[in-house]
Amino acid sequence: MATSVLTSKLTQRSQTTIPKAVKNALRVTAGDEIGYVIEGDSVRLVNVAEQSEHEDPEMARFLDLLARDIGQGNVQALTPQLGEQLKALAGGVAVDHDAEITGAVAL
Repeated sequence: MATSVLTSKLTQRSQTTIPKAVKNALRVTAGDEIGYVIEGDSVRLVNVAEQSEHEDPEMARFLDLLARDIGQGNVQALTPQLGEQLKALAGGVAVDHDAEITGAVAL
């Protein structure tokens, strides 16, 4: 898939005009909401209406479970030492988040 960079300028009030090709790709029109997904040092634009149609049905249950665990003190922050150990172990590993999952997968 070929990649092209479309540009627009940011005004003093942090506003911009979304290029027509981007509006078409997102299937948005005037008044629609655009979401910004921050992924590292990149930002991906999404059509908010389409995103909400594809929400994970288990996410609310997972977040409730996580909130209970945090409230009970079962979830703790990483210590700086453990964080450094994790960085050392995984620092050079490249991850392609868009790659197909192959092999047997049990979800």
